[in-house]
Amino acid sequence: MPSRFFHQLAASTALIMLGAGAVAQDQLYRSAEATTGKTVRLAVLTNVSRECTPGPLPEIRVTVPPKHGTLAIRRGRARAGALPRCPNLEPPLQGVFYQSQPRYIGPDRVSFEVERSNGQAQSITINITVAAQARPGAAPRDSETEL
Repeated sequence: MPSRFFHQLAASTALIMLGAGAVAQDQLYRSAEATTGKTVRLAVLTNVSRECTPGPLPEIRVTVPPKHGTLAIRRGRARAGALPRCPNLEPPLQGVFYQSQPRYIGPDRVSFEVERSNGQAQSITINITVAAQARPGAAPRDSETEL
């Protein structure tokens, strides 16, 4: 059974993977929940062809930084098996992470552009709801602060 990480990776990269037959949208809007002062992963980006060959990572440009926190872009590698169709591949990844200011509670928003090596660009806007603590009954996400 695929890991929870794979489902998050697939959801985050479905529109930005090259060679995967996905149709990129010009603009993507989504929401995320965060806990005050804690880091949360907003997106994971990679580039893997149908032949399971890693390609150049997309460029990420922050167009609207958060007003009540920080945005960080980190690089890393997926573990072998994270992409079931390429079970031995450990592709390079980029993760976009958000952390609110200490004790801040309320809305925040970030926007960034992702440009792929073929020149296609996508604008992503994420509305973030920052709460004092995690929503009751919400299951913690696997590796929320890691790639």
